[in-house]
Amino acid sequence: MAMIALVSAASDGVTTTATALALSSRQSVLLAECDMSGSKLRHRLLRDIRLGGQILNGNIGLHKLAEAYWSSAAAGVQDLAPQVDAHLWPMDDSGRRLVLPGLTDPRQAASLTEVWPSLIEVLQMTDHTHQWDVIVDGGRLVWENGRLHPVLTPSPVLHQADVVLLVVRLADPASVYLASAAIEGLQDELGQHGNGARALGLLTLSSGSRREFSPREVEAKFEAEIMGSLAWDERAAAYLSAGGVPPRNLARSSLLRSARDVVGPLRAYAQRRRTNLDMRARSMSPAVLTQVRQLGMRRRGEGE
Repeated sequence: MAMIALVSAASDGVTTTATALALSSRQSVLLAECDMSGSKLRHRLLRDIRLGGQILNGNIGLHKLAEAYWSSAAAGVQDLAPQVDAHLWPMDDSGRRLVLPGLTDPRQAASLTEVWPSLIEVLQMTDHTHQWDVIVDGGRLVWENGRLHPVLTPSPVLHQADVVLLVVRLADPASVYLASAAIEGLQDELGQHGNGARALGLLTLSSGSRREFSPREVEAKFEAEIMGSLAWDERAAAYLSAGGVPPRNLARSSLLRSARDVVGPLRAYAQRRRTNLDMRARSMSPAVLTQVRQLGMRRRGEGE
């Protein structure tokens, strides 16, 4: 269906936003918590959710995939999918919304360097083959020498995402100005190492305040497209962020209703971009170029 990654230039509710999108998807969905600063979900929303009578503990999650990867490699096994499957946790009782919980300690981030390519293959298989939406919580951006930090950001995942959304809180001037500074760097990063600068879009969070920036102001300032906007319902956001007792009519909250409105168009955009990129890649393949050259030679021969 689509692989959509969310990031922010500041601490702007990326995890809460990613969770809202995952819970609002009408498709089966996998939320990969790849924030290198550490997992928030495992200590909040997921702490009261049980699987087979068990609660989530430190033996499950992204950090354990490094150990699983090396064990599989030593045994000559290339497929990481079974190991990833063993580290998924339900987000609710629907059976079709799962999460890969994140790190228990930020110092575990370096252990994932060799794991990213295999994990990306699993995420793409979940998307392409099983037709699930894949939503990636990429956390806060960290830069080094003008590029995304290779350890402190999940840059390989961002490079392969169909869409990368920079989350911007319209009511917070710091969020807007820091995002403005990051947008050019992200466009360059995705243009040189990812799926193109057009993979980048904005996802705005609006509280309805009269003092917040307008979407038109933000688009003009960033020269980037707003691909969606969520209504920041404080009660719903507090539950998705902290867990506990869900508020009544959570599914009808403005946050989840606006998330439902956003997920479909994002998926459609991601699929269009993937189709265009696939067509471009096929048109530039050696076999196609050879056929084009042969056709050109044949036409020149006929002309003579």
